[in-house]
Amino acid sequence: MEVKEVEDNVEFVSPTAAATLLGRQSNYQPLYSEAPKIKSYPLNLLSNASQSRVQEALVVQDLLNVLLGFEGTYIRYNNSYRPDSNVVPEFKIAKMMDPSLKSICNRVVKLGQLYIVLTSASEIWSDSIYGKVLQRLSFEIRQFLSNTYLPFIVDKLEFEFKNNPNFSIRDLEQLAYDTEVYKQMSLLFNIYQKIQEEITLRNSMDRMQEDFNNFMNDLKEQGNFKDGVILVTDTRIQSIPKGGVILKIIQNLVNETLGDRASIDFLRKLLNNISIDYCKMLNDWLVQGELNDICNEFMISDTMKNVDNVASSLKYDDRIWDTQYVVRKDGLLDVFSTSEESALLYKVLMTGKLLNIIKKSYGIVRLPTEELADDVPSFVELMESTNLELYIDKWYNRANQLCLDMYLRDYDLIKFLKLLQKHFFSYHNANNLYKFLQKNMIELTRHYKGTSNNQVLKLQRNFELDRHGAPDEDIVFKLLNLQLDSQPFEKVILSYIGENSYDNQSGYMNCNDENGNQLLRANNFQNLRDILLQEVQSASIEENSSDVAPKTNIHHLLFEILIPYPLNVLVTRTCMVQYQIISRFFNLLQYHSKLLDDTWFEINKNVIWKYRHYPPVVKKNVVQKCRMLHNRMSQFVKVILEYYTQNVIEQEMNKYLNEDHKLNDRKYVVDWQLQLQGSLTNIMTNCCLSQMFQLQLQIFEIIYKFCKFITSMRRRLCQIDPDLHATYLSNSNEEFNEEEVLKTTIPELVNYTRIVSESFEQHTSAFMEGLTHYYHRSRSMNSTNSTSDPTNNNFNTERLIAALGK
Repeated sequence: MEVKEVEDNVEFVSPTAAATLLGRQSNYQPLYSEAPKIKSYPLNLLSNASQSRVQEALVVQDLLNVLLGFEGTYIRYNNSYRPDSNVVPEFKIAKMMDPSLKSICNRVVKLGQLYIVLTSASEIWSDSIYGKVLQRLSFEIRQFLSNTYLPFIVDKLEFEFKNNPNFSIRDLEQLAYDTEVYKQMSLLFNIYQKIQEEITLRNSMDRMQEDFNNFMNDLKEQGNFKDGVILVTDTRIQSIPKGGVILKIIQNLVNETLGDRASIDFLRKLLNNISIDYCKMLNDWLVQGELNDICNEFMISDTMKNVDNVASSLKYDDRIWDTQYVVRKDGLLDVFSTSEESALLYKVLMTGKLLNIIKKSYGIVRLPTEELADDVPSFVELMESTNLELYIDKWYNRANQLCLDMYLRDYDLIKFLKLLQKHFFSYHNANNLYKFLQKNMIELTRHYKGTSNNQVLKLQRNFELDRHGAPDEDIVFKLLNLQLDSQPFEKVILSYIGENSYDNQSGYMNCNDENGNQLLRANNFQNLRDILLQEVQSASIEENSSDVAPKTNIHHLLFEILIPYPLNVLVTRTCMVQYQIISRFFNLLQYHSKLLDDTWFEINKNVIWKYRHYPPVVKKNVVQKCRMLHNRMSQFVKVILEYYTQNVIEQEMNKYLNEDHKLNDRKYVVDWQLQLQGSLTNIMTNCCLSQMFQLQLQIFEIIYKFCKFITSMRRRLCQIDPDLHATYLSNSNEEFNEEEVLKTTIPELVNYTRIVSESFEQHTSAFMEGLTHYYHRSRSMNSTNSTSDPTNNNFNTERLIAALGK
């Protein structure tokens, strides 16, 4: 059986189209220079004056073909040109052509070159990898070429050529270049060139290094705005310019074309058309919190987009809230890129995030909206005047209103925050804390031996028994867990202060200079990773090689809680770390106050301490001095406890929770976040817990050792007096030795009591000096800083100094 090749033929069915130049759009010779050529009539035979019009007509015929992207008989592609090479084509003109005609041809063929380039670009950019904006640009180019350019060539130029016997090549040139079509073609070609330059630049650059450079710039600037909120960004550079990159190119071209009204109108219409999908994505994000960005070209990026099988616990983790949706720096519009406009970008990001909180909390797919919510404004309209700001503010305010209504009404945020204050700061809960300390005093006084031992289990069992009786509405107590932290309180607070040193002048937490500078000197991601690993390893070695004496369990006591979603969006992990540190300091104060209270019964009520027949030196320098020292210690702890409870914690938290007129000023979720963290930071940076916490820990250690000394004194006191010895030590093999008592026992007791008393006095004096220095420094700063808000901190510190000085 013989197989014959069948040649497919495609023709225009429209007789009018077939009769014009458009008929060459199908079934014509291959469009490359190696294609078979039609033998042309020699132009040198048409060079005399009588035949010049014939030569000109032949040249015009060729130019009409060139304007459609075809080669003619006397104007052909350069031998090196291939249509699939994606370069601007070059034409060669017959050598024997009249010089005047050749000069005009060189000018006119440029319009044909534009047509070929734009046609090729529109075909290439139609691929989905270029994103919706560039795809829409390719569509607009095709529409322009089909609906404006080709009809102009056929209906105007070809029509004149066929029907006007006086139509000349100069008329062709004038018509081609004196119309808006050429200007619009030039504008489109200018856009094409800029896009191609951007593509070439991205293909030639080290995108990983550029990503790192952008990341480091963000790190140096810390992305801080709006009272220190950090804007998380995606700094990656894509290989293909998309979305905002294309819109910015045309925006810049509009600015360059100011003064040419027709060109500006054309570019603005083009900008509106190609930005339809981008504006739709913006509207969906602001109205519904939906990120319909399949081509990764919108200003918001979903970091979890390609992550499958996310653990259910992580879906509601506050870290997901912080990092799932971030700002894509690549293609960020100029209106968002300046530091003054960063707050506007923050609103865009937050609006969609808040809407996602609402939808996830209520378990709904779409939020109810007003009728005009789906009306997407045009891009040019948004960019004019303050329209974009008003548009974003409208939806940002709506998202905040919906979210705050949910928090305050459905999640009873105020009650939840008061429960945190109740259990972490013992606010209106002192009796329960006292019972807890009383029940676990022995276990809390033992030395820490690790996180997995019977001490921990016993503390946890006792805590579980207390929690069983908690009312159901006390969700914080139900979620609370008792742990023993592997790090004592001193190390925790030292690491916190080391990483976040507080600057009283600026009022902000500053990064540690040495570590920060080392990180900022990194050259690439691998270098940065090595520096971070080195720091982690150094910290681990330092921790393992630490020779610090073991602390008692109270220094390791930690109450942990996992804040449920969506409350963990407001009460962040950072806030909970601050809650825990403040709670641990507060528990230390309460513990040592309870320790001194228990010791008071020993030193004042025990019959051995009340014995009246001790030698005078023992009465004066041991018994009386211990009682006086105990009283001073007890007063010191209670004054600090009262000051820190009432003048620091309650003042800050009540200011945050209980002033109704302040609640009306918090229109935005971020205000609640920042003010809560600000209140906790103010508590953390109080002089007691920042500048002088180590001195207080040393005083606590003196108190602990003194109380331990008091509880061990019974036997020593019985050894001093023969009657006590006979009463309490008669069953022991030890005999009363008056000489040893006078020579050794009494001097040792007197000397130890003196050393403890002097040590306590020295440390409390140093503490008073520190308080006085802090008071005068803060007073001086407030008097010179006219912008600082008046507070009661200095007044409260003055009261603390007066109370301790009594």
